[in-house]
Formats: sequence, C-alpha cells, structure tokens
Amino acid sequence: MLDTIDAVRAALRANDEQPHGRQRTVTAEELVDAAEQFDEPELLAYALLDLMEAYENDAERRKLPVVFARIVTLRKKHPDAFDGWAQRATDWRYKWVAHALRSVPDVPLEAVRRWHGELREHYRTAGHDLQPYYGEQYHLAALTGQDVEQAFDLWAGRRRSSFSDCQACELRAQARHFVRLGDDRRALGVWQSVFDGRHSCAEEPHVSRAHALLPLLRSDRVDDARSFHLTGYRWARGRSRAAEEIGLHLEFCALTGNEPRGLEILADNRDLFGQHGDPLARLHFLTGTQQLLARLAATGHGDLPVAGPPGTSWTVDALLAELRTEGDALAARFDERGGTTAVGDARRERLARTPLFAEPLALGLRAATPAPAPAAAAPPAAPAGSESVAELVLRARELHDLRHPEAVALWRRIEALATADGYRHPDDPELGPLDLLRAELAEQRARRDGLPDRELAAHLTEAAELYQQVGRAAQAIGCRALALVLPEPDPATDADTGGESAAAADPTAELDAYEQQVRELVEAEAPRAGDALLTVLHAKAVFAIRQDVPESQRRFGDDLDGRDLTRTEAAIARLCEEAVRQDDAPTEVNAHQLLARAYFLTGRKEAAVELIEQAERRIEAAGIPWKLVAVHGWQGEFALQQEEFGRAEELAQRGLKVAAQYGDRSAVPARVQMLLARVHLARGEHDSAARAFTEAAARFDHAGEADEAASARGRLGQTLAETGRFADAAAVLEAVRLEPGFAALDVREQAQIRLDLARTLRELDEHRAAAEEFLHVADLAAGWEDGQVHTAVACEAAVALARAGQWPAADLARQRALDSHRAAPHADAAFDMLLRLARVTADTLGPDARDEALARLDEAAEVVEHARREGLELGSGSPDGTLHDTRGRTLVGLGRPEEALAEMELAIAAFGALGPEGHLARAESIRYAALVEGNRLDRTQDALTRLEAAIAWCREIGEPQAAEVLDDLHTHLRRQH
Repeated sequence: MLDTIDAVRAALRANDEQPHGRQRTVTAEELVDAAEQFDEPELLAYALLDLMEAYENDAERRKLPVVFARIVTLRKKHPDAFDGWAQRATDWRYKWVAHALRSVPDVPLEAVRRWHGELREHYRTAGHDLQPYYGEQYHLAALTGQDVEQAFDLWAGRRRSSFSDCQACELRAQARHFVRLGDDRRALGVWQSVFDGRHSCAEEPHVSRAHALLPLLRSDRVDDARSFHLTGYRWARGRSRAAEEIGLHLEFCALTGNEPRGLEILADNRDLFGQHGDPLARLHFLTGTQQLLARLAATGHGDLPVAGPPGTSWTVDALLAELRTEGDALAARFDERGGTTAVGDARRERLARTPLFAEPLALGLRAATPAPAPAAAAPPAAPAGSESVAELVLRARELHDLRHPEAVALWRRIEALATADGYRHPDDPELGPLDLLRAELAEQRARRDGLPDRELAAHLTEAAELYQQVGRAAQAIGCRALALVLPEPDPATDADTGGESAAAADPTAELDAYEQQVRELVEAEAPRAGDALLTVLHAKAVFAIRQDVPESQRRFGDDLDGRDLTRTEAAIARLCEEAVRQDDAPTEVNAHQLLARAYFLTGRKEAAVELIEQAERRIEAAGIPWKLVAVHGWQGEFALQQEEFGRAEELAQRGLKVAAQYGDRSAVPARVQMLLARVHLARGEHDSAARAFTEAAARFDHAGEADEAASARGRLGQTLAETGRFADAAAVLEAVRLEPGFAALDVREQAQIRLDLARTLRELDEHRAAAEEFLHVADLAAGWEDGQVHTAVACEAAVALARAGQWPAADLARQRALDSHRAAPHADAAFDMLLRLARVTADTLGPDARDEALARLDEAAEVVEHARREGLELGSGSPDGTLHDTRGRTLVGLGRPEEALAEMELAIAAFGALGPEGHLARAESIRYAALVEGNRLDRTQDALTRLEAAIAWCREIGEPQAAEVLDDLHTHLRRQH
C-alpha cells in the first residue's frame, strides 16, 4: 500500500533496482500518482525524475517534454525540494528533452531550435560550460544535413565539461560522423579506446559495436565484425531503447548472407513493431528490417512466414510492402520538418547496399536455412542450361559410381526437377522408367549426412520397394542390407522401450541370405548386381565393426585398446577382395578407411597409418583425387597424435583445399576443419582455433550434422572463454544450449557446455544466470559414478546464488553441496565455496550478517580438519594460512579491523612456515595487513614499516614483482601520511 510517504520512498528505491523496461515504466507512472497525494514537493520531484529516466530508457521520448515541464515548474515553486542530486539531474535532463524533440518529426524545427536556446541560456545562467549545447546543435545538423562540418567543429573542438555526455558516448558520435563522411579508417581509430575498454558506460561499448559493424566489414576486419555482432546483439536483445541498434544487426545479417539469423533476431524483438515513442529510432529499426526482408524476397523467399507486428500473420512479401510504405512516409516527415532530403537520402543509401560476401559469413551460430524457394520458380520440364533431365541423371550416376562429391548437388537438382508440378518423364531407355528414378532419389536421400536413423530407414525402405517394382532386385537387396545395420540406438532410448529395437536382433542370418541372393543375381548378370554385392559386403563390414567396437562403448569413453578385431578384419578383407575384382577403387579406399578407423579406435596406430597410406596410393593410381579429403584428415589425426603440429596443419589444409576444388560440402571436410582447430589449440593459437571451430560448425550445418555442429560450437565457446572473450563465449554457448543438436550430444558433453556457459556468465557478473546453469549441471551430474563432479558444481552454484543476492536459494545449494561432499568428498571445492560465501556475505550484507559469515568460516575449518583425518588432499599449500587470510578480509567487511589484523598476522606466519611455496601468498597477506593498518586503523607508520621490511625480503628471495606491488602501496600510503 502506497498510503504513506515512507512507503512511496521505499517503492521508489525498489523500482530503481529494477531493469529498465515496460514494467519499471508503469511502476514509475504509478509512483508519481502516489506521490501527488502528499504535500511533499521533494518526494514528487524524485518521482518525476525517476519517471523521466524510465521514459528515456524505455523508448518513450515523446513523453519526456511533458514530464520535464512539470519538473521545471515544481523547481520554480519549491526550489528547496531539490537537493544537489536533484538539481544536477534536472539540469542534465535538458539534453534529454533536446534529443526527444529532435526524434519526433511532429515537433517543428523552430520549436527544436527554441529549446536549444533555452538549454543554452539555462546552462549559461547556471554557470555550466556550453559544450553540451554545441553537442545538441551538431546532432540536429547531422539529422538535417545542414552545416554539419561547422557544427561538428564547434562541438568536437571544445573542451569537455561536467554536463557533457560521457566520453564513450561522445566518441561514438564522433566516429559516426566520420562513417557518414566515408572515412571508416578514421572512425574505427576514434572508436578504438571504446572497444579496448579505456572508455565505457552503461551502454558502451555495446551500442558502438552495432554502429561499427559496417565499417569493420568494409575494412576487412571480419573477425571483429563477427565478435561485435555476437556481443552487441546479446546486449541489445529485448531492449526497447535499442531499436536502432537492432536494426543495424539486422542489416549486418542481410549484408553477410545470414538471413536466417536475421529472422531469429526479428522474432526476438517483435514487440518493437508496436512501439512508437521514439520515431527516429523506429525509422532505423524499420530500415534494417526492410534490408533483411528485401534480401529474402530477392532470393525467392517471399512466401516465407516472418515475425511482424503482433495480431497478424505475415509473409516476407507482405511485411516488406508494409514497412516500405511506413518507412518512406516516416523519412519524408523528417525531411519535411528539416527542409532537406538528408534522412530520406540516408535511408535510400542503406537500402541500396548489397551483400558483401559470395558465401554466408560463418558466425559460430546455428545456420537454420530458410525454406527453399518454390520449385515452380524453375522451368518444370527441363533444367536451367542446355542439359536434359536424362543427361543430368546419366551424369549423376557416373559421378555416384566414382563417389564424386558433386553427385550430391546434382541429385538434389534432379530431385527438384522431377518433383516439380508438371514434370513429364522422358521416354528414354537409358534413363529408365520414372519409378527407377524415384528409387535412385530415395536412395540418395538416405546418403545425406545428418539424417536421423528413422528417416534413413524410411528412405532405404522406399528405395527398396521402388527398385523391386522396376525389376532391380539386386539394388533392392542392397538398400535392405544397409537398413539392417543402421547405428544402434542410444541406451537411454532402449531403456524407454524395454530394450526392444531393430539393433537388438542379430542381422547376421539376413545379411548372409542377402549376400547369397545377390551373388546369384551377379551370376545371372542382373543390372547393378555387382554394386549391390559391394553394398551388402559393406553392410556386413559395418556390422562387424559394431560387434567388435560397440558404439555405446565408444560414446562413453571405454578403454578399447587391444580389442579383438577378427570379425572386422575378415569382413573388410572380403569387401576389399570383391572391390579389387570389380576394379572399384572408391569402395576399396572406403574399406581401407573403415579398417583404419577400427585400428585407430583400438590403439593400433601404426597399422592404421599403413592402411591410410595404402588408400592414398590407390586414390592416386585410380585418378579419384576427391577421395583424398578424408585420407588427409586421417593422416593429420595421426600427426596430431604424434604432436607433429606443423605436418598436421599442412595435411588438414591440403584436405580442405581438395574439398574446395571438388565442391565437397559433406561432413568429411567439416571434420577436417575440426582437426585444424584442434591443431591450433594444441599450439596455443586460440584466435585461429576460434576461426576454425566457427568454420567447422558452419560446414556441419550445411552437411546436416546438427549434433556435430553443436559440438563444434561448444568447443568454440570454450576457446573464446579461455582467451577472455567472455561476452562472445556467452553468446555462442547460450545459442548452442537451445539448438536441436544439443539434445543429441552425450550427456557429459552437454554438461561441459553448460559448465563453460556458467563460468562465462560468472565472469560477466551475471550471477543469477550463472547459478541456473551450475544447477543444471549439478542435476545432470547427480547420478554419475564420479560424484566429485556433482560436489564441485553444487559448490559453484551456491556461490553464484549468493552473488546474485538469492540468499535462501544459496543456503539450500550450500547444504546440497556439503551433503554431496560428505558422500563424494571434494575438499578443495567445499573449502573454496565456504571461504567465498563468507566473503560475499560480509561484503554484501555487512555487519548485520556477522554470524552467518563467520559460520561459513567455521564450516571451512571443519572441512580442513575432516580432510586431514581422512587423508584427503587439499590443493591449498597452507589451508590454515588461506583460512586466516580469508577470515581477516571477512572481518574487514564486517567492520572489525583490529580482529582482522590479528588474523592477517596468523596468515603471514602460516604462509611463512610453508617455505618457498608460500612466499607469494605471504607477500599478499602482508600487503593486505598494511592496508588494514594504514586505511582502517590509521596506523600508517606501522604499515610503512611493515612494507619496508617486506620489500627488502621480497628482493632478497628473488621476487621482484611482489616487491614492486608492495613498493607501490608504500608510495601511496606515504603520500597519504
């Protein structure tokens, strides 16, 4: 109930803690109404200032001038109601009103200029510098296109003052000025101090990252552009005041071939269509959206459903027409108000931009390709170009027999033609009947990467039935044999079905029968019977490998070294023998690779290397160089195992070059790209590794391997985090967690990705989100045999919840972690958790939480004693020293410096007793003890004396860096003294 002044004040304080957005704005409006019921001008002033801030940050700039008029009137009537903060806040908001008036085309230009005059006069009278006034003059000039250079010089050439925009925001405005002039190099130079963190604010560098996207792309700084999109959009997502920046991220997607990503961004921010409080920002958003939609329409996706204004279903074409009309009209209103064509010209220039890359720029995010354009867009009866359907099919069959990668694209082209409305099948004996073509297309669909087993089985069954109908019994048998040996199901799935599955039955008898049948067809010289025999023998080899090296054991990391491969070797020997007899080099090479993989998995590295070398020689002799992609990949794996990093990189690059030369877009070059990423990681080349993981994920996406794509992006996120690029890592890992392929990953890999995300969010001080991820990982790990993992993660969750201010939940998580520690001891994790909880409790809650903070330290001491009794190892060289040091720092947070100093003395002694291993920890405890003496206890001379002795000791033991740190503190305290 807001029926007292104290209640309204408390509600104002509470609302100030809420994130900006619709709910905070509504509450601010209600609090103004509540404040008006009291004769308390100061309370009303604070409520109105809070409401104005809510409008500014919720894209409701139309409403700012009215609220500000009330504030100015109130200040004139009750000047005593405005303390120092309120006076400054009111003067600052003169600039907000200027921005608001500029952003609304309904406000006449004369009115905007009059307000500039009022701002100037007020600042002059109040004794403020006029640099902010000249800043507003420049922004208006930039919008109207009149006297821009002169206005820029008058503003940028003046010294900054206390009412200037923050340094980072002003640098953004200056950089954008040079972008408008076409000087990207100079703009990026101005921005550099924002990007490297020297200047920042609540909005920066996030806003600048959006505005710098195009200059970065045009300057060929692709890695930076990719990073800025990931991190900049992560900040902008869902923010009503970031409409302009979201429009720029949409433009980025349109210019880099990432239209699917743009559609996701549009869906994330659909609410922006209903917001009209900032017309200028809306125009920028509409223009960016129009750029995206125009690209989709131009590539044949006009009928694609798209997120538009709520309440109506939209297609690309329909929404594009709507936005084109509104955007043109809104730009015209600005130009009419300004008396120029500057706004319309800028909009037209943006809309005329074309994609900057021939291929989509890989972002490290899932590439969900839009639905294909309608097949009717192509002539149905004949392909584009001079070749007939019959010629295309004959060519595809030839390429298929050679296992040429271009066969895949050719079969897809044929499928689009053969399934189009109005298709008429040619009467050509060489081509064969339509059902034969349909059978071939079904079989080709089963060969695509990344399809679930059920879909593979369905395609193979369809192909077999169609082959049988047209008298191709051998090919029908081959398809049925392949369907029998599809990968075994996940054990978890088997458990749900009582263990009954296609793989539960032994297909050996059926495979033997198929082999006998197809051999009889070979003798009868049936069509494609030789190929079918190779297919059946291949299926038998695959099944033999599954018997000798089960997929489940590979998945869960069982030790496979020395495993008996008698069945595998025999089956592959028979396959190779038949391939040699038929002079089928591609099948022979594939057989060598199958056996090499089995050898590799079971620790026979030398035998695997020899087989791969045989495969390479056979490829060269047969003139089928496109098969070298996988061979070079395996050779690179062997080189990496031997830590021959240079050779591994060379082989991977050779494989990728071959893939590019022959148009191989399968999963094979994606795996080679993953190999290259791992080589870079092994050499500590994290930036190169990140690029390679990004490219690998994009290749897996194109190949349809959703789980491997998710795995690659998980490694990418981990690599980014390891290099301190936490915002980039969070953007990638958050997206991975939502991918369809994520659920297909092994549970331990899922847990690792979530754990990496949790740690990344912690580094970004997003502690509540980090806690949620830690708890997810703890739930995943709860049933693992290695219970220490659960203990460690539960400890992390407890600390994250405390840092997020979720104290009851943190206490429950702490108890869960200690229970887990008792069942699966992890003394280091429990000890560290309790120490951190003590510090967070004291630093956050202060003296009122004394008992809770000290209780955590007592629990930490119990963990140490228990570890000693049980003979458990503790990573801390001196647990006692660490405990005393943390207790001292905690006591400082509790306002008890004298007790804290006594604890630091004990810590110094404990670290000293450790010998050389404790030198740095002892120096750090000495440093903190001196801080307590000098700053908390006003015993500066004692602190200086302590530091002088410690500096001499550090130099004596050969720790110059520690001595330098202590010397800096000594200098600081001496100046204060």
